[in-house]
Amino acid sequence: MKIIKFKKKSLCSLYITNDYKKFIKISNKLKIIITDYNVYINFYNLIKEIKNYKFIIFPCGENFKNINTLKIIWKFLIKFFNKNISLLSIGGGVINDIVGFICSVYLRGINFIEIPTTLLCQIDSSIGGKNAINFFSKNTIGTIKNPIFIYLNYSIIFYMNKNDLKDGFAEIIKYFLLNNLKFLFYLYKIFNFKKILIRSCYIKIKIISQDYSEKSIRSVLNLGHTYAHCIENNKINKISHGKSVLIGIIFSLFVSTLYYKIDLFKIFKILNLFLIFKFKIINKIKFSDEMIKKIILDKKFNKKINFILFKKISCCTKKIIKKKNLLLLIIFFYEIKINNKMANKSSK
Repeated sequence: MKIIKFKKKSLCSLYITNDYKKFIKISNKLKIIITDYNVYINFYNLIKEIKNYKFIIFPCGENFKNINTLKIIWKFLIKFFNKNISLLSIGGGVINDIVGFICSVYLRGINFIEIPTTLLCQIDSSIGGKNAINFFSKNTIGTIKNPIFIYLNYSIIFYMNKNDLKDGFAEIIKYFLLNNLKFLFYLYKIFNFKKILIRSCYIKIKIISQDYSEKSIRSVLNLGHTYAHCIENNKINKISHGKSVLIGIIFSLFVSTLYYKIDLFKIFKILNLFLIFKFKIINKIKFSDEMIKKIILDKKFNKKINFILFKKISCCTKKIIKKKNLLLLIIFFYEIKINNKMANKSSK
């Protein structure tokens, strides 16, 4: 078993293993497990071995990451349990957000443990303590609270469907764009998933350890996310978070070329990497007035936005962009995409 510890005491440890017996030992010490129906069904053979527990099971999906879900859980906790309890979160990013937020505010804070069941949650949302619920827009109300520890089981990939794996690899690509793109090509050739998982965790931990409360360098982890949230919140787009982030990264690359001298050959290598991992998503995005409204409501916006751009590949920075300029860039980016699509059709 690989153990990764943060240097700061306020942050938690990661236990990376493929041993599900440890999963049972952890779970048997806790009284409340919060999960969703999909996880409960997919992991039923493991869950049925857990003793002396109470389950709170929710439907799946982003729609349930709201204040009404929190009220249901808070009422349950107030009725049955005190501050000495610990909660166990088993699930993906939505469950992770809900449990993290609940534990950060209930009785001014209670302990919890995370067992993420998607690749995206393992390497992204479970690490760093961020949690949030949706209120008018995505992730508008939230806190930062770390679990006691996070249990990462790399054999989880055998339980995941292809789309969930792609969502996770979208974030992995982001980490290596921030750190070392060559290493990702190397790992792809040998495809050692354990090494990919450990390396991705190290990259995020290194950044968070320098800036836990997101005052400076941690913001680079938002690479691709501003545009991604606009895509996700647009009802006419049925695109997952990971794929939306990839589109957001492509948009950031496009904007970066207007502000900095970026090596175009390296940009083409990155775009080729998306093809290697079979991400054919750029033509799926649809543009609407609703996207503009979401940009205006985005929590990171005022009259200006600190947008994450590439100074060079593997080196990102915050760039202050006026909102009106960003909207023009988004429209321009969309028009280029449409024109390319039409040109491709006419050439066939």
